[in-house]
Amino acid sequence: MKAITGKRPIYEITFDQETVSCSIDSPILAAARSRFLKLPYGCFNGGCGMCKVQIIAGDYEIGLSSKAALSDYEREKGYALACKTYPLSDLMVRTMEG
Repeated sequence: MKAITGKRPIYEITFDQETVSCSIDSPILAAARSRFLKLPYGCFNGGCGMCKVQIIAGDYEIGLSSKAALSDYEREKGYALACKTYPLSDLMVRTMEG
C-alpha cells in the first residue's frame, strides 16, 4: 500500500516471504539491506549481477547497469538488478535463492 512521506511515495516490496518499505528514490536492495534481509550483492553498482531478482508483480524502473550483468532478454523476462531497481508501485520480488 502506497504511503506518502513528505513528497516521496513509499511502497511495500515483498521479497519471497519478507516485506520491506522502500521509497521511490531508493533501490530495492538498499531497502532489503536496511531490514537485514540476506540478499546477495557485490558491487552495488549494476556491474556484477549478484543481486539479480525477478519482479513478479508491480511497476518499477531500472537504472543503468552492465549488459553482462543483466541482458536485454533477461529484462524482457522480468529480471532486474536489485541495486538498480526503483519501485513505482508495490512489488513482489523473487530472489534467485527463493
